[in-house]
Amino acid sequence: MKTLGIQLVRMAILVLLAALGSAILVRYSPGALVDERELDQRMSTETLAALRNQRAIDNGLGSGLFRYLQKAIDGDLGKSQSYNVPITKLLRENAPATLRRVGIGLGSAWLFGLSLAIPVAYFRSAWMLDAGTALLTSTLLSLPAGVLAYLCLTIGAPVEIVLLLVLTPRVFRFSRNVLVQAYGSTHIDMARARGIDELRILFAHVFPSAAPQLLALAATSLSMAVGAIIPIEAICDAAGLGRLAWQAAIARDLPLLLNLTMLIALATTAAMAFTEVVTGHPAENTR
Repeated sequence: MKTLGIQLVRMAILVLLAALGSAILVRYSPGALVDERELDQRMSTETLAALRNQRAIDNGLGSGLFRYLQKAIDGDLGKSQSYNVPITKLLRENAPATLRRVGIGLGSAWLFGLSLAIPVAYFRSAWMLDAGTALLTSTLLSLPAGVLAYLCLTIGAPVEIVLLLVLTPRVFRFSRNVLVQAYGSTHIDMARARGIDELRILFAHVFPSAAPQLLALAATSLSMAVGAIIPIEAICDAAGLGRLAWQAAIARDLPLLLNLTMLIALATTAAMAFTEVVTGHPAENTR
């Protein structure tokens, strides 16, 4: 319980710091207090001054952020300045598409990553197989997510394919090392000597011994998927939280950007906290 409490406190602090950092970047960016309505030539000088004054109040780092947190506790996430609709409505409309893409992309990455890692770990002496998979995954790792997203956008591939290409090499590299170590254990050789078939060895001996590391990788890969889907959806112009975050940043929509930042930070810190609870050690970077 003590460890869980520490993790929850740390998550809350990191989420608040992420929100504060996002608010500072938006508030002090060029044109932060400029409203699109100012382009209307019919507005008087007094009206323009009132618009800028109201925007300064809404985007204030002190009272503005405090009011937002106070309302968020009561379930009121505020109203988007650029869309002029409640933020909860925008999240309900866009979150399902992002969650579906993350689920499909992450599940497919694990399927392909393990499909490559298991044969490499089993045939440890087959250097050509190891070299071929290493070359393939290294090539994918060298390509930024933005480049992969642009290439898939050019050929009309779905967003899930981009996430698959981004996550598969990372899942493969870590799971390969874990499975090679598991296959090299003495009890695996003893199981083979007793005539146990390889499929049973894999599910009854290899996977259980590698379970803690694979669970940690699962949490870390979820964190990576959340971080990757934002630029991917923005570049591919796919409806979801990623495109919503990009449009909020362009419009300097601080209330919407704060909610999205805190939501993404919460998902990331929760995944990393789960990793530390499972392994008992700080999460390692698997990139």
